Formats: sequence, C-alpha cells, structure tokens
Amino acid sequence: MFTNISWGSYLTAVIIAMVIWYSAVIIKFYSGDLKKILSGETKIRLTFFKTAKKEHAVQNTIKSSFSGSFETLEDAEQLSIRIEQAAAESAEKGLSKEQFQNYLSMLLDEYPYVKISSLKENINKLMVSESSKYPPLQLTLSEADSLWEGSVF
Repeated sequence: MFTNISWGSYLTAVIIAMVIWYSAVIIKFYSGDLKKILSGETKIRLTFFKTAKKEHAVQNTIKSSFSGSFETLEDAEQLSIRIEQAAAESAEKGLSKEQFQNYLSMLLDEYPYVKISSLKENINKLMVSESSKYPPLQLTLSEADSLWEGSVF
C-alpha cells in the first residue's frame, strides 16, 4: 500500500503540512506582532546574532573599569584643594612643621585610592610646592612621600 508513495512525495507533503500548521499558529497567536512588523512599527530582532550583545557587554565592562579611575581623579582634585587650604591654614595658625605633617598625613589617610594611583607623585609635588610658599613648613619630596604611611609622631 505504501509502495506507491515515494520518499520525495512524502517529504513534500510533510513540508507543506508543516508550513500550513506553523502559518496558522503564527496568525493565531502572533497576529498583533505580525501586523506591527509588516507596517514597519517594529523591527525584527534576531536573537541568534549575539555579537552585538557581546560588544555591548565589553563596552559596559570597560566603562565600569574606568569609572573607578575617574573617581580617583576626582579624589585627587579634592585632595589637592584640601592640601592648599591646609598649608594656608597651618601657616596662618603658626603650626610647627611636625603638626603640619600630621595634618597632611590625616588628609592623605582619607584618600586611600590616590595612594595606589599614579597621581601620588603629583600630590607629593603639590605638597612640596605648597609648603615652599611658607618657609617654616617647607617639605622635601621624601618627607612628602613618607606622609602617606602615617602620622609623624
């Protein structure tokens, strides 16, 4: 009985039946979405193209890694302003060099991420230049660098 139907005819009939079945399912359950796609309101999103998602994930990773460095830059800017204020205030109050160094050391402790960044050398140079404006408080680069470790006393 089944010898009269060839494999080619069988596969053609199965494919036609599948196309009709899936067309009916799409029309029944996805007719609203189908109308939006055909009218051009929405675009077809193919989920098997994940390269765009991977690139987006890489960009997010890069942004998150740089956000810390931008925060460190902001911290360094705040620290530089506070160092300038501390030098002027210490000279105005007539503090000794050791008291000034302790004051700077306490300021530096509030910014631990600047200590491990490449901005540390710039902050050291700033401390030396600001202290040189007031001769009794003048620091050297080695003294400024040692302030990152803790208080003088």
